[in-house]
Amino acid sequence: MKSIMYHYIRNKNKLFPYFNVLKKKDYINQIKKFSKKGLINSYEELFINSSKFLPTFDDGFKDCIFAAEVLKKYNATGIFFISSSPLRNKIMLDVHKIHLILGKINGFEALGEMKKYLKKNRIYNFYNNKKKMEYKSAYSMQDDEVNKKTFKKIMNYYGNLNLKHKILDYLLKKFEIDVKYKDYYLNKKEIKYLKSLGMIIGSHSDTHTLLSRLSYKKQLQEIKRSKIFLENIINDDIDTFCYPYGGNISYNSNTLKILKRLKFKLAFSVEYRDISLNDIQKKPYELPRYDCNLF
Repeated sequence: MKSIMYHYIRNKNKLFPYFNVLKKKDYINQIKKFSKKGLINSYEELFINSSKFLPTFDDGFKDCIFAAEVLKKYNATGIFFISSSPLRNKIMLDVHKIHLILGKINGFEALGEMKKYLKKNRIYNFYNNKKKMEYKSAYSMQDDEVNKKTFKKIMNYYGNLNLKHKILDYLLKKFEIDVKYKDYYLNKKEIKYLKSLGMIIGSHSDTHTLLSRLSYKKQLQEIKRSKIFLENIINDDIDTFCYPYGGNISYNSNTLKILKRLKFKLAFSVEYRDISLNDIQKKPYELPRYDCNLF
């Protein structure tokens, strides 16, 4: 089985010239191409070794509605991994604030403005050098320019978690980026609509934070809160999970223990290879996925 990872499926916006998207027509062409080789069309097929394609969608954007309606036309299903905090707390997640900033300005400018903010506010302990080495492989598979990768690494992996909120909000205000959470993410009605189309709803944690940086207790809170919240929306079990950011540096042994404790059946990461029967049977919490841009 080939699991394919999608995020933004939309057409380019002139206000965000650097924003990485998969155009709608390109998505349609991909699904059409995959359908000729076979698309997964039921939850039960996830546990069978096959050569079919499984589309997966991270974060719970409005884009998912279009994506699901295309899959429905091909009598196919996909897994839609949703972070619950935007709905629970009516907020934009930090990870998506970063996307918006790097969509509006280039990586070099973003880094420069961040450094100016740190200097002006006499902040000298924003970077964690130990974490910097621990997460040095982050984004190594992405084809982004070096400044963009560096900004994302600092903000998502080894920057001070409390300080980054202030920096991101400062940059959003400075560059006049005003996107409302309700226009960005699926609402409860739309999540139910995806379910009615035969789509599979999965958890993507609560706040899309890097789980490997958290204690066992905080990881449990992140995963359990999301699972329960989504189950209450769709009135069904949530037993598939996707690690925020992906890759083996995004989770640890505690994460795997928690998934087992909460009775998840499958969890997806990022690794460019097919899912084998051995993966499903022996490593169900470390399933690989391809990035859609590889196709």
